Amino acid sequence: MSSKQEPMIKLQPGGTAPIISYNVPEPTTYSGRNFIDLQFPDSYFKPSTSANSLRSMAAEGERAAAVTQPSAAQEMSGAEILKSVAAIYPEERISPRLAKLTEEEVLRMEAAGKKLNLYKSMTGALTYNFIDASSIGDETALSADTHSATNAGLARLAVAQPDGDTPPIANLMMDDGDGGGGDPLPEPIVVSVAITSPAANATINGPYTGAVFNVTGYASNSGDGSISQVQVKVGAGTYQNAQLNDDGSWVLPNVTVNVDGTLSISAKAYHSFGTKTATRTISVTVALAAAPDITLPTVAITSPTPGKYFKTDGASMISVTVEGTASDNRSVSKVEISLDNGAFVTADSTNGWANWKKTLSVAPGNHTLSVKCTDGAGNAGTASQTFSVDAAPPSLNISTPLQNAQIAGTNSNGAVIEVTGTASDASGIKQVEVSLDLNPMFVRATPKATGDWSTWKASIPTKEPGIHIITVRCTDLADNVIEKSVSVNVTILPEVSSRLKRIILVESYRLSSFLGNYGAGRTLKTFTLLPGEKTKISIRSYTQKEETFKEASTIVDSVTDEIADEFEKSMGNEQTDKKNYDESFKYSVNAEASASWGWGSASVSAGVSGGTNAAREQFARNIANSTHKHIAKASSRRSMEVNTSYEVKTTSGEETSIVREIENINVGRSLNFVFRQMNQEFITLLHLVDLRIGFFKVDIVNGAEKYTYKEVTLPQLDALLAEIVIPEKRNEVRNSIINQLMNIFDYQDRHHRFVEDKPFKDVNGNDIPLSNYLRVKKDYVSTYNDDASGTHISVPGIILAANRHVLRTEGVMVEALLGQGEALDPYSRGLQTETVREKSLRNELLEREIKMKQMALDILESRDEFAAKLFGLINTPPAAEEEETESTASSDSSRVLNGVRS
Repeated sequence: MSSKQEPMIKLQPGGTAPIISYNVPEPTTYSGRNFIDLQFPDSYFKPSTSANSLRSMAAEGERAAAVTQPSAAQEMSGAEILKSVAAIYPEERISPRLAKLTEEEVLRMEAAGKKLNLYKSMTGALTYNFIDASSIGDETALSADTHSATNAGLARLAVAQPDGDTPPIANLMMDDGDGGGGDPLPEPIVVSVAITSPAANATINGPYTGAVFNVTGYASNSGDGSISQVQVKVGAGTYQNAQLNDDGSWVLPNVTVNVDGTLSISAKAYHSFGTKTATRTISVTVALAAAPDITLPTVAITSPTPGKYFKTDGASMISVTVEGTASDNRSVSKVEISLDNGAFVTADSTNGWANWKKTLSVAPGNHTLSVKCTDGAGNAGTASQTFSVDAAPPSLNISTPLQNAQIAGTNSNGAVIEVTGTASDASGIKQVEVSLDLNPMFVRATPKATGDWSTWKASIPTKEPGIHIITVRCTDLADNVIEKSVSVNVTILPEVSSRLKRIILVESYRLSSFLGNYGAGRTLKTFTLLPGEKTKISIRSYTQKEETFKEASTIVDSVTDEIADEFEKSMGNEQTDKKNYDESFKYSVNAEASASWGWGSASVSAGVSGGTNAAREQFARNIANSTHKHIAKASSRRSMEVNTSYEVKTTSGEETSIVREIENINVGRSLNFVFRQMNQEFITLLHLVDLRIGFFKVDIVNGAEKYTYKEVTLPQLDALLAEIVIPEKRNEVRNSIINQLMNIFDYQDRHHRFVEDKPFKDVNGNDIPLSNYLRVKKDYVSTYNDDASGTHISVPGIILAANRHVLRTEGVMVEALLGQGEALDPYSRGLQTETVREKSLRNELLEREIKMKQMALDILESRDEFAAKLFGLINTPPAAEEEETESTASSDSSRVLNGVRS
C-alpha cells in the first residue's frame, strides 16, 4: 500500500459491521450518594437534645450541628431564597436550569405544596429541585430578617469540594445552655492481652500420650474499669477461663494436647464494662513421640451412611451398594460383609482392599450391615451400620392458614403469611418446605426442634394483594415426597410511619463510562452511479445546530450541567419511595456533598446483611434503568443526512456540511454506494467508593419541629454511637453496622469486605499497639473484564452494576460495490480488449529497450571490446533508419559502444 493511499474500511462477509477499535481508557465520571436507612427502633437512642444546646452548636459553627426550623412567621419563602442566589460570589457555577428558574415557577410550586431545595449536581454546579413540604418538614432555616445569614449559608454551599470527599465531622461538645463548654471527654478504654508462654512459633515436645504445658500471659487496660476475665482457646476447642491475678497476669494450667502438628492458641481479655475485648492468637508446633505399632486392621463403611433410608419406588426388592475402605500397617487379606447377621460374603476390590464394595438385594424394612476386615496375621477389625428401606410416603397436614383465609399487611412491610402444620413418618422426616404461587424455589420450614418435624412453621412475606396459593412439600428420610396446597386472600393496607431518629448508611458512588467497541450501525442511504456518471453528495450532522447537539448529548460522552440535571431528574422518576427520596436531599452537610441518587431502607441485625445488599441492588437497578432511558433518548436524536443532490444551505452551527464529488469511471458497470452511521459502545460501571455514617432526628421543642443531621467518618463511629445510643444497645448497633459494611456483594454476587480494622504506624513503619481504628480500605480496586475486546477496566471501590450501551455517532462509513451486470456488446468488449492488448505490447517493447540500454552501460563500464562487437552486430539498425536519424535507442547504444572500442 502506498504511503499516500487512504485507509479503507470494508464490510465483513454477510454484511457484518466491522469492529474498528476497542476500549480506550478515557472515562467520563459522575459522582452521587445513596442513603440507606438502618431501621433501629427509637428506643435504642438517647433522649433528644434541648433546643438551647442545638442553638449553641449552630452558633459555634460545627459542621454537624442541628438544622433548626423557625416558626412559620419567620420562615423565608422560596422566592426569597431564589433572590438570595444573587449573593453568591461570581466564581460559583450555577446550572443553566437554576439560571432559568423564575419566581413565578417557585410561587406556583409552593402553592402546590412543594418547597424549593438547593443542592450541588453531579458536575458541581448549584442546581435545585422541589420536594414535598410535608415529607419531613420545611427547608433549612432561612429567616427573612436574617438575610445576611442566608447569603452566608448560600456562599458556604457554593464552596467547591474535591470529588468523593466529604468534610470531616467535628466532635460536638454539648452546651449546658449558658454558653459554657462542658466537661472534657473521658480517657478512651483500650484493652490489650498478650501470651508470654509458650512463645509464638515455639515447639512443644511430649510423649505419644500427649504434651502437657501451661499457657501464661498478661492483660491490661487504659481508662476506667478493669480486666474482668481472660479466656483461652487451644486449637479447635472452646474458650476456658484462665486464672487471673491482680497484677494482670493469668495462667491456664495443665493443657494437654495429644495431636502432632501446628496448634493455635488464642487469649481473649474482657473489660469489666462488658463493651471492650482484646484477642491475641499465636501458633506453636506440637511434636509427640512415636506411638507403639498398631496391628489390628481398620475398616469403615462409607456408603450407605449411618441411618440412611432408601425408597423402593414401588418395587418389592431394591439393590443397595455397600462401599467402604480398609487399611492396615502391613496389609489386608480380605473384607467380608454380612446382612442382618447372615453369612459373611467376600467384598470386591481392585486395589488391595483399600477400597471395596458389594451390591446386595434388600427388602423393605430396617437392616444391619456387619463388615469384617482381616489382615495377613489373622487380626480382624469390624464395623457395623444400619439403614432402612422405606416404601410409604410421609403424612402431612396444614394447620394454618385455613382454606381462603384473609391475610392483611401494610404497604412498606407487606403481609406475612404464617404457615404451620404437622408431619410424621415411620422412617423420619427429612424436611418440610413451602412455596408461594407455584414457585419452583421452595423455602425450608422451621421444625419444632432439631430433627423433630412433628410440628413445623414457616413465614412467607408478600407485597402483592389478591389470591395466593401456598404449597407445602414434605420429604421423609427415604426421599419419599408428598405435597399439599391451600389458598389465601391477601389485603395490603396503607400505613403512616413516623420514625423520629435514624441511623443512615451514606454511600458515595461514581458512575464511570468507558469506550467499548466501535463499528458500523444502521444504513443511512444507498444510491447508484451509472457508467461514466458524476454527482455530488453532502453529509449533514446533528452537531451543526446547538439545539440538536444538546438534545443528543449524554452523560457517557460529555459533562455539562444540562445533561446532569436531566439525568438526575430521570433518576428521581425511578425511585419507588418518593417521600424519603425527597427527604434525602436534606441529608448533607451545608449541601457541599455530591447529589442524592437514591434512598433505601433495610432491616439490620448483627448476623444478617441481606437488607442493605437488597437496597443496593434496587439502587443499582434504578441507576441502570435511568442510564438506559437517558442514552436511548439521546441516541434517537443523533440523526445524520446524506443528500445526493448538492444544495447550498445555511446552518446555525459552527461546522459546514461535508461535500464530496464522486464519479463512476467504469464504462460497462454501475457503481453502488452504501452509507452507514457509526456506533460507539460505552461500558458504564457503577462503583461504591466511600462509606460514612449519618444520624438524622426530629425534635419537638415548644411545639415546633427541629431537624438535626450529623455525618461522621468510620473512625468516628464509636464516638457517634456513644453520643446518640443508650449504653446497653451500643454494642448491638455497632456490630450490626459493621456487619453490613463487611458483607457487600458486587454485580457478580462476589463477596467483598470494604472496611478494615488497621493500627496506626510509627515513624519506622511499625504498628503502634492498641491503636486500631475502622476505615474504608485504601486503594481498593475492582476489575471489569471485557470479553469482547479482551481488555480489563479497573476502577476504585466495588462495582455494583456493569452495563453496555450503544450510542450513535456523527461518523459515517461508505462502502462502494461494483455492479454485477455487464453493459457492453461483443464489439465494444472487443475494442476494450484490443486497447488493453495494445498498451501491454507497448509496455513490453519499452521494457526491452530499457534492458538493452542497461546492457550497453554494463559493457561500457567493463570495457569488454568483444562484447561490444557482439552488441553492435545484434543491434545493427536498418540502413534507412541510419541515414534518417541517430535519435533512436539503437543508434544511441551504438554510439556508446563505439566509445568503448575507441
